[in-house]
Amino acid sequence: MGNPTGLKRAQIQGKKYDLPHEDIDIEKWIQKGMSLSAKLDELNERLNQVKAQVIDIAKKRRDGATTVTIKGISGSTTVTFRESYECSENVGEISRDIGSLFDRFFQKKISFKTTKELKEFLEGNNDHGMDDSDKLKALIFAHVQKKETKPNVKFTSAE
Repeated sequence: MGNPTGLKRAQIQGKKYDLPHEDIDIEKWIQKGMSLSAKLDELNERLNQVKAQVIDIAKKRRDGATTVTIKGISGSTTVTFRESYECSENVGEISRDIGSLFDRFFQKKISFKTTKELKEFLEGNNDHGMDDSDKLKALIFAHVQKKETKPNVKFTSAE
């Protein structure tokens, strides 16, 4: 004889609840996710400590190399150092001093980034006083595409 309400009794943190089957599954996944997340945080912290020690050793053995391979009996580890030069915004001030080499050494970069206002406009939340914004939206969509980023899942304890 089944449960006529469609609810199932579950004990969560010492208390009994009557919940739909899906809510019980959700509770199980949340508990499992919080447990794994805590273990993962601890393991990542320990791994970062190990990596820091290996990096210190690799720095001592680097001798100007980009990649340092450290071999042990059970395996090896490879540390790759990435370096680049960054220039200040006013690097243009030295262009006359450097002459024709300036354009070889430095590249002017202009980039565009979408704004919150564009998102609101394209999603119809703010037409900026325009009666017919569809043509402008079509023009913009020819140069902009919506990119879905990886969904972020965070488990939070109820305590």
